[in-house]
Amino acid sequence: MTAQLVTIEKASPECLDDVLEILSRVNLPRDGVKERFGGFLIARSGRGKILGCVGLERHGELGLLRSAAVLPEYQGQWIGNKLVLELLKQAASEDVTEVVLLTTTAKEYFQNKFGFKEATRSDYEKRLANSPEWNLPRCSSAVFMTLKLKTKATPIG
Repeated sequence: MTAQLVTIEKASPECLDDVLEILSRVNLPRDGVKERFGGFLIARSGRGKILGCVGLERHGELGLLRSAAVLPEYQGQWIGNKLVLELLKQAASEDVTEVVLLTTTAKEYFQNKFGFKEATRSDYEKRLANSPEWNLPRCSSAVFMTLKLKTKATPIG
């Protein structure tokens, strides 16, 4: 299967169980997913199978990218790239000026593919205090990364 045969769409409530199953299979936290599911996108095969997901928790103009996952048997086929690119595009169109993430395994991926840079976590504590993912014990040792977005409101020049 190639990424061309995959569609990216807003996750509907009916997709929740599939998304939770994908997160379990790749050992990512499920905490807060149900409560923030309105900010999720899914990747769907031409036959309708859900292959991956990514979520964005909105905190004002700041977005926390979370739960970027692709079923193991479909990894390495650009599906994750397609999901993250669409999420970043939508975030920028909704006037999110900065996207941050926590990762224990994908620092180089987010840095090399999308331009995320490592940042100081403590600078964001107050802004992300209400995030279920931010407060997970397992995320406290994760690498914190940030990416500034060019939004419709960002002046050119």
